[in-house]
Amino acid sequence: MKTTIPNCIHLYLLVFLVALLPGSVQVMAQNIDFGKSYINVTKGLNGGTVETGDELEIRATFVVRSGTYDSCRYQDVVPAGTTYIPGTIRVLTNEGKIYKQFSDAYGDDQGWISGSNVTIHLGYRTGSAPATAFRRGRVANTHKPSFYINTCIMIASFRVTVTAVTGSSISTGGGNMTYKSGSSPISTYTFPANTLRVYTNYGICSNSIGTNAIGTEFNGTFGSGQPRNRGTSGNVPVGYTYNFFDLNSPQDYYYGIANNTSTRSNYTTSNTWAKPDNSSPTHRVFTVWDIIGDHTGAVDPILGNPAADTVANPNAGYMLVINAAYRIDSAFQQTISGLCPNTYYEITCWMRNICAKCGCDSNGKGATNSSGPVYYIPTDIGDSSGVAPNLTFEIDGIDYYTTGNLLYSGEWVKKGFTYLTGAAQTSFTLKFFNNAPGGGGNDWALDDISVSTCSPNMSYSPSLTPIVCDSNILTIYDTVRSFFNNYTYYKWQRSTDGGANWTDVTAPSGPATPVWNGTAWEYVTSYTVPSSETLPINNGDLYRLVVATTSANLSNALCNFTDVANIIILNVIDCGPPLAAQLYSFNGKNINGLAELQWSTSEEEEPLQFIIEKSPDGIHFSAIGLLVSHLNDTGEDQTYNFTDPVALAGKTYYRIRIQNQRGQTSWSRTIQLSNRQEKLSFVSVVNPFSHELQVDIAAAQYNKSEAELIDASGKIVRHKTVDLASGVTRIKFENTMGLAPGMYFLRIRNQDGYIQKTVLKTNQ
Repeated sequence: MKTTIPNCIHLYLLVFLVALLPGSVQVMAQNIDFGKSYINVTKGLNGGTVETGDELEIRATFVVRSGTYDSCRYQDVVPAGTTYIPGTIRVLTNEGKIYKQFSDAYGDDQGWISGSNVTIHLGYRTGSAPATAFRRGRVANTHKPSFYINTCIMIASFRVTVTAVTGSSISTGGGNMTYKSGSSPISTYTFPANTLRVYTNYGICSNSIGTNAIGTEFNGTFGSGQPRNRGTSGNVPVGYTYNFFDLNSPQDYYYGIANNTSTRSNYTTSNTWAKPDNSSPTHRVFTVWDIIGDHTGAVDPILGNPAADTVANPNAGYMLVINAAYRIDSAFQQTISGLCPNTYYEITCWMRNICAKCGCDSNGKGATNSSGPVYYIPTDIGDSSGVAPNLTFEIDGIDYYTTGNLLYSGEWVKKGFTYLTGAAQTSFTLKFFNNAPGGGGNDWALDDISVSTCSPNMSYSPSLTPIVCDSNILTIYDTVRSFFNNYTYYKWQRSTDGGANWTDVTAPSGPATPVWNGTAWEYVTSYTVPSSETLPINNGDLYRLVVATTSANLSNALCNFTDVANIIILNVIDCGPPLAAQLYSFNGKNINGLAELQWSTSEEEEPLQFIIEKSPDGIHFSAIGLLVSHLNDTGEDQTYNFTDPVALAGKTYYRIRIQNQRGQTSWSRTIQLSNRQEKLSFVSVVNPFSHELQVDIAAAQYNKSEAELIDASGKIVRHKTVDLASGVTRIKFENTMGLAPGMYFLRIRNQDGYIQKTVLKTNQ
């Protein structure tokens, strides 16, 4: 954004631009500027990586601040790995609106394509030596598209479709602008090289996130302190110059690091001042910038923190604020080391468009203009924020991701993508580039930069506190799920000192073969705790699984992963002689929204208690009721009923704990009930299974159904035709010992549809 500029700043800009441009054009080029970028039209406002089939708009910006230039022409080549989209040769305003549309043919207007070569003659004023198809154009600072009357900004553009395959590189740099002043020879400005990578658009991690690895700039938060302006950053390259916040600063190509974006001349913590704020002096930078604080630790991450009171608050957080313009300059860069090979990293930041009224239309009218005609013409309905910020994330010199245009909303937005390191890669250089064409707007705050591992989710069973009888074996399981199919190496560990030290109890294993379950890749691994480690002294021992993306990473504490929040704690009990009574059935139904449970026993030879236990997740159970046995020692079967007085809410799990007067205990199987009236659903599945697979199915009505057990290759290895009654029906696949260990799919289907569940076959 630029509004009124002091003369000293004008002079500085002239000197600054002279220093930047090639030696052959220094004399005449101090009043013009150039920039080249692209937007991913397909990914729109959400942003993303470039993928095969995406539509890109190549943009080359030509800016005249003072004087008149002849022989103005843009030439470029359709990038290899793309195809030109017919009818897209145009000149745009700085906000991306179509100002002139050209045909593809030569000779009828000022733009055309010949083979892969695109040419646009710039300049349109009929009274000032107009451009033709045979003559390069003339552009003056007073021409349109106008930027606040005294500057002309033209964006030459065309669109392409990406045809290159994933993993390919596309060159979007190069091309040139020609221009001349008076009798001087024609000068040529060649745009620098730029490369983007065609890359899978994974988005950001949908699973857990590991430690932030960025390290620098207070781990991407820019730190905190009492002064409003923190000072310079070694991670902002020389293309941007540090400055304080005040009436007209920071200007284009300047940056600040602050905890309050109000002006230094009229400091405030309130963001309720008018836009424009015509106070004397104004509270708002350029009279229109938001007055905000940083993002780190905000109670509401969308709203962020309010502008800091630097008198009352001794330690407010800082953010980086950039006033970008036309050149594609790096706004932040850092080499990040200590990364793990073959590992997915989420690279993100929080951004905010900080100007609601920074627009300037092609007539040169600003968004705060109230006189007319002609009044300000917004780019879109209700939009006056001007050029929307748009950033490119570059890794090791290659573009991987663009944020899309960040429209003004008065809110912070998280932007980022997921990057996979190479087989031996342990570091990369990350850069954030301005990708917008500058002009009115393109003012943004950046905070909470993060480079974090995309970690898997782990689910232990039979529970986090499994019960095992003294000197009995116990098999524990872990289901490893990840959106990315790469955490396939694993080992089990045990701790006997409360987690202070861990010892491997299995050799490193892998790679496992995960199966896609519809939302994530998953595999199940198990460890059988031997009877020698289930003695009373082992009560409280801890067990965990450690996973990694490579065998080498498995032994690297910085590159392996375990779920520190969920650890198996062994619960060894003295079971004594087994209970005489046998629980041979346990079922439940949803009757008018309540769970009605029923179970039967045989051989009741002593008084018993039946403790009814309930769980929302099948792991953590609590007692909700108690029944005593019938004290019937005739040998006849006994039946019991219990109704949970609390209405079912979603899926709910139940089990029965049987206990005699000597404290000996046994448990029923776990069943699942739901308040949803599903036509077909799983109630309980014995999983993992070994010699037989047993499943209870709930059906809304009688139905003849097909039950199938399918291996990982899709082959049906067991099949049954069953009659499902209204309510719960038990199905068994007997004699499954001969099946190979591994993942299988259990599918039940009938005329109402089908349900499917992943199950694990073991040899235990």
